[in-house]
Amino acid sequence: WEDIELLSPDQPMRLRVSSDRISDLHPADLAEIISDLTRTESDKLLESLDVETVAETLEEVEPEFQAALVETMPDERVADVLEEMSPDAAADLLAELPEGRSEDLLNLMEKDEADDVRRLLTYPENSVGGIMTTEYVAVRPDLTAEQAMAFLRKVGAEAETINYVYVTDRSDALIGVFSLQDLVLAHPRTPVEQIMHERIVTLSPLDSQDDAAHAVAKYNLLAIPVVDEDGRIQGIVTADDALDKIIPTA
Repeated sequence: WEDIELLSPDQPMRLRVSSDRISDLHPADLAEIISDLTRTESDKLLESLDVETVAETLEEVEPEFQAALVETMPDERVADVLEEMSPDAAADLLAELPEGRSEDLLNLMEKDEADDVRRLLTYPENSVGGIMTTEYVAVRPDLTAEQAMAFLRKVGAEAETINYVYVTDRSDALIGVFSLQDLVLAHPRTPVEQIMHERIVTLSPLDSQDDAAHAVAKYNLLAIPVVDEDGRIQGIVTADDALDKIIPTA
């Protein structure tokens, strides 16, 4: 709020800083500023920001407001923004848009990322499948701790969280999990199967968001894996997404 210049009551507020400095603000602060601007002002501000900053900012507001903010934005730019958002957040935004435009935007996205979002859109809105993300890290049990660490450095930046690493077999069935702390403290040559925990709290894609929130609170977890009826991992639900049901972002 130190960057806001208040005018007379009948005039909108304006920013005291340049748009390039605005992008240095935390996305949550940007979202708060945008929510207090007029439609024209918010459109201009979003237009001045890079795609990654727009994506991070949109994730801080409710899907209904996201849809309003991208209503007049060119489809190509919206598709780029959707690719920068987590799959679950992108799916929530697309669910708020008219079906025709939603499909057009999916067609403009990279195929792999669009496929992840399409799959999430098939789940009921208030289900675990509707809030899970497909951006997680999984490794095979025959890796050593050193190899797992190298793999994490390679792919970790694309994951929603690296607090937990999941262990799957060749059919993608979930067989174990270990924390980043477990990995860091393990001897480099220790096999993953010796540091993983086999007792795993899981959710089903069709469980309710309330189930996810209660599991996070009961077991004090930062993320919970979601598995299908055959035990294959489908995604993860992070604690912040699970608790949004009880403590909404708004």
